[in-house]
Amino acid sequence: MKCLSVSQPFAELIISGLKRIDLRGWNTKYRGEILIHAPQKIMTSECQRFQISKPITGAIVGRVSLVGVKRYHSISEINDDFHLHLAQNGLERKKYGFLLEEPHRFTVPIPKRGQLGLFEVHPPSFTDDVITSDIIDEHYRYQHIGRH
Repeated sequence: MKCLSVSQPFAELIISGLKRIDLRGWNTKYRGEILIHAPQKIMTSECQRFQISKPITGAIVGRVSLVGVKRYHSISEINDDFHLHLAQNGLERKKYGFLLEEPHRFTVPIPKRGQLGLFEVHPPSFTDDVITSDIIDEHYRYQHIGRH
């Protein structure tokens, strides 16, 4: 499965559904589900801006659907989408916006080293405990919803 490293706090904002565009300097033809990895790098000033005190790092924190890529031709176009990408710094190097939908936070983050670009994560990286945890979580949610 494809995975994308996104510095904190932006990985957290993507998984929580607040950040729906991730700005990049490169394009991709890939569409589909991707994992979101939070690398060791933390943007402390951005964490303060969003009031995120202890973000998870060094792990895959969830998944989203990459549904498209928007091409930006100017800084003003990027600024028009501020409410979707929430980024303030380094905008002059960004030309593409990855359009993200259907965020899902993993119950248990999966420890993993990141890489540049979209990189492949193979199933053996997922432990049985994590998969079991997500299955049990889904099961209890279904039981809770079924009782109302």
